[in-house]
Amino acid sequence: MKEGSDFAPLFECKRIFWKCYSGSLLNGGVKMISGKDCEKSMSKIQVLSRSEFAALKEELPFKKQLEKNLEHVSCCKVEVYPPCVLGVLQIPDKSNLGDVPECLGYYIKENRVLLIHGESERDLEKVREIEKKMVSEKNGTGEFWEIRILLLLFQCLIEQEIPYLQKFEEKITEAEHILLNETPQELPCLLMGLRKGIMKLHNFYVQLTDIGEELQGGSCRLISKEQLGEWNIFTNRVSRLHDYTENIRENLLQMHELYQSQIDVRQNEIMTVLAVVTAVFMPLSLLTGWYGMNFPNMLLLNWKYGYLTIVILTGVVIGLELLYFCKKGFFKRVLKKI
Repeated sequence: MKEGSDFAPLFECKRIFWKCYSGSLLNGGVKMISGKDCEKSMSKIQVLSRSEFAALKEELPFKKQLEKNLEHVSCCKVEVYPPCVLGVLQIPDKSNLGDVPECLGYYIKENRVLLIHGESERDLEKVREIEKKMVSEKNGTGEFWEIRILLLLFQCLIEQEIPYLQKFEEKITEAEHILLNETPQELPCLLMGLRKGIMKLHNFYVQLTDIGEELQGGSCRLISKEQLGEWNIFTNRVSRLHDYTENIRENLLQMHELYQSQIDVRQNEIMTVLAVVTAVFMPLSLLTGWYGMNFPNMLLLNWKYGYLTIVILTGVVIGLELLYFCKKGFFKRVLKKI
């Protein structure tokens, strides 16, 4: 079997049984193999489940280390050794960042590329999505093609990140417009969800940056000097995405502060209304307390026009107070809020 010039692996899922099309690096035709026959075929590129990877009898350096990492995937990481490169990916679900991330493992050695997916349907779908993107690319097999495939895999993970992050900014802009007109109770929950989502993306980009730097500084013989420059470009691109998420996080923090300030303003307005109401009826309270003492010989107490005089006096005082607050524009502000 001779090596060809195009990388076009194809595979499709039927229930839990996977069929891998491993003719991507062959010149003559496409040979279809099942997941159970992958070990016998010794294909150069294989997509395996965790159980299929564990069942491989082929001699793979540091295989046990990758199996251990796959048991509990908490973050994206890479381990670079002279004969091989291995690691795991924890990929956020862009359709729902609150959902459990997809997990994927990879093992690279000379003339061998293995992608290991989880047992769930979501993990299978993620691998299929990545594979379709890889099919659309053309890659020469040449020297150091294994790391070139790995670089393509990582590039597939971030190729649509800018439009996705722009949607985050659009949501923040919409929330700002809502906040300028009202202070809905649902807004804190919305901001909290956005903050959690952008935090996951932020951590994802930090981990990818660490992986890129690790591969640039590693001692693996599978990486050529020319490819170090390509990995540097990838690392810089992920670093810019990381800075983008930092800006979005700052915007969300400012949104939260703006919401809190709006709540404080609203509370101050309520306290102002209560203070005005108290000031308006304070003369009534004073007169009630004064004439409630019932001392003998009190002014106007026994006069037949005393009650009418007190009513007129109270009305005049309240009227003067209302006129004062009206000139200060208090009632205009209250009516505008209503």
